[in-house]
This record gives sequence, structure tokens and C-alpha cells, in this order.
Amino acid sequence: MRTSRILLSSFIVLLFMISAASGAAMNSSPSPSQNSSPVKGPLMPPPPVDFAPLGSKAFAFVSNFETLTLEGWQSIHGSSPTVVTSENYSGEPSLMSSANDGAQIDFANQGFVTGESFLSYQVAMNAQSGSSGFIGLASASKSFVAVVGVLNGKVVAGENLNSLKTVASIPAKSAYPAGWVYIIADLSNSTGKWTMNVFVDQTAKVNKAVSVPNAGSYAGALIETNSSTVYYTNIIVSTFQIANLVSGYNNMQGYGTRVSSEQIVRLLPAYTNLTAVMTLNNFSAPQAGILSFQINTQNKTAATQATCVGFFQLGLSLGSRAGYVDPWYVPAGNCEGYSFPGTPSLQIPNGEQVILSIVYNPKAQQITFTEVYPSIKKTLTETISYTGSDFYGAYTQMEFQPCCNSYPIGDYKLNGSIFGLEITLTTGQTEYLPASIMIPFNLDAPKSWDVHYYVNATAGYNELST
Repeated sequence: MRTSRILLSSFIVLLFMISAASGAAMNSSPSPSQNSSPVKGPLMPPPPVDFAPLGSKAFAFVSNFETLTLEGWQSIHGSSPTVVTSENYSGEPSLMSSANDGAQIDFANQGFVTGESFLSYQVAMNAQSGSSGFIGLASASKSFVAVVGVLNGKVVAGENLNSLKTVASIPAKSAYPAGWVYIIADLSNSTGKWTMNVFVDQTAKVNKAVSVPNAGSYAGALIETNSSTVYYTNIIVSTFQIANLVSGYNNMQGYGTRVSSEQIVRLLPAYTNLTAVMTLNNFSAPQAGILSFQINTQNKTAATQATCVGFFQLGLSLGSRAGYVDPWYVPAGNCEGYSFPGTPSLQIPNGEQVILSIVYNPKAQQITFTEVYPSIKKTLTETISYTGSDFYGAYTQMEFQPCCNSYPIGDYKLNGSIFGLEITLTTGQTEYLPASIMIPFNLDAPKSWDVHYYVNATAGYNELST
């Protein structure tokens, strides 16, 4: 029996302030049906080296400007910025910052917890020719202590604007919209000295490691535009590492309560049922089992630790034959995926709306995985025994398996949507997860993927890499 490790990458992420989780209930490792068969699943990246475990001081600050407000940013110099829908980032609004009255500088510290030793931040920037802009961590005196940005058509980084080093040229070809560059900075002082690793449009390698000796004095985040107009969006500052330095690893798209294959930032209320609807329009894959789409739920153990114990997953992989998908579920224990008994593959029409649900029955001490394919009148179900806690974390994802793939990622075509993500609380109340608690989170997704993502019970919008 081959063990498969599931790639826990997150995409549009529910980022909240954390409440420390104690007394996490462990679960017994349920056994799949004797008629089930293991299926190949993607690589699960190892925990980041020297990265801090979940703690009571964790935080995340997020600005994707979907509310069309400044979302915590305050102007401290120059004219005030505005939120616009053009320039947009494949439909995402952005913060327009213009140096019309000298440098425009904006500060944010909402929810920041100081004194942490591991931090990450990311940004998507549109800085056209002749414009220059920067974003980074700032001290209480509102001066940069770690900064990345675009200057003279180059991505730069440094401790402050007087110590900038060239990181990379803005890539001419990218999975991201024309004119935009995507930058991640991971910071740590694990050796007693603060270092910032900078990534540009990818996470396969560090583009530049920069010394930022005063980064530990951060008190907030700072945006500064000192030439022309720059647009910013998809901003995250978090105590969890955003980039995973794993060869061939591709974070893709989705949303959920995890951050970069690591712990959540806040537990959801206890719930027993996770349901979502997935529409697959046009899709094809040269190799089966490489590209998949799924929902994930975790009990308190899995939601607060990077572990397969108490982690449950339900989804389908694109088959190598046109119109075929391979349904599977992950019962817990070792992140091993199993096909449904007697159903290794299904042929479905374009536009099929697949209903996915993972349901915990506390009285029966069972979890049931169900996939419903209405067009072909097919329902797949599998029930396992389970003696753990309620669910506390959920997310969805598109998942690419670079470890075992023999074709270029762009050869995989996917056009679809996901909506109606709903949880049933232990009180019996049902809740849809609203757009206000999601952020876009995307690395290296190819343009051959176009996914219409969930916003609320009935609506969606075209998310990244369309």
C-alpha cells in the first residue's frame, strides 16, 4: 500500500487573530473500508526550518480591499490613498497610492503583536515605468525596518530605503496579470540576527537574502510611494511563514483557515458538517492524479498542529482521459488518500456540479464522506469510525503534485467554480463563510487555470490567474 502525503497549501485564506487552543482532542486513526484503495496524493511540504509553532501571540494583518475601504491603512504623509477597481488584480481591487504631493506614506498596525521572532509579508504590486513604491515592516516611529518594493523596473529589498539591494528584474513572463509583480518576504532571527528572504513570483528558490538587523522592532506595516502612482493589493503580514522553500512546490488557489501548510490563526466555532459545491466546466489533464480540487476539515488537533491526525479531506483528481475524474477521500492518521470502493474513475459532463460533504456524527462516532454527481445520478459515500473532537478548521484548495508530474503545469486545464461553503455548528445552526473573512493567496498558478471562487452563498468572482 503506497502512502501519499497531501499538500496542504492555502490560497484565499481565513486569517484571524488567534485564540490559543488548549486541550486538543486526539483521534484514533480510522481505518478505511477494506474495499477502498489508496490513491496517489501530492507531497506535503515539511514544516519550515526553525519556524515558530502555534502560540498565543500569533497574528495576521490582511488587506485585499474587497470591502472597498482602506482596511486599517492610515495616511501619515501626502495625499490620502484610494481603493480602486482599476487597476485591478484579475478582479481584485487595489490601493492606489500616488506621489502627487510628495511621497505618499501609509501606516497600519491593526491587530499587530510585537516581539515575535518569525514574520512574513506578501504583496502584489503594479508599478509602471517611472513609478516606485515600497512596502514593509515599520517601527513605532513609522520608519522602515524591513522593506521590499519596485524601483526603476527592479524588485528591491533592504532594511530601509537607504540600504536597498536589487533582488530581481520584474519577470517578463509570469502567471500573474500583466504589469503586476508578486513579492513575498520571510523574516527570522533564528540565529540571533534578523534575515529577510525575498521571493519574486515564485517560491522554488530565494531570490535574495537581506540582512535586516532592526526588524525585531516592528510595530506595524508601511507603504510608501515616492514616484508617480503604484497599486498594491493582496497584502498579508503574518507570524506564519508564507513561502515554502520546497523544490517544485506550487501553492495554488483556494481559501481556508490554514496559512502556508502551517497552523491556523484562529479556530472556527465547533462544527460537525462541511459542505461545498464545485462546478467543473472545461478540464483536462495529461496525467492522472496530479491536479485535484477538494475540501478539507480538521479537528482541534489538526487545526492547531501541522499533523495528519484529525485531518480529513474530500475531493477529486483530474483523470488523464477527457471528461474523467478520480474521486477520493482522506480518512485521517497519515494523510493517505483512498478511492471510493468500486469507483476509481467517473466520466462526467462539462458543467457538472459536484456536491461535497464531510459529516461528523458524534452519537454514532462516525464520519461520512459524500460526493454527489447530479448529472449522472451518482452518489459516492464512505463512512469511517471516529472518536475525536468536533471540527474547528476548514479550507478548500486546488492542489498540484510536482513531485510525480511528467508534464508542464500549463498543460493542465481547469475552468470551474466553488461556492456555497457551509458549516453546521454543534448547535445545529448553519453558517456560510462570508467574503469578509477570506483573502486571496496564490503562488505560481498558471494561466491555464481559471477558477470562479466563492464569495457568499450565491455569488463568486474571478480570482487569480484567469
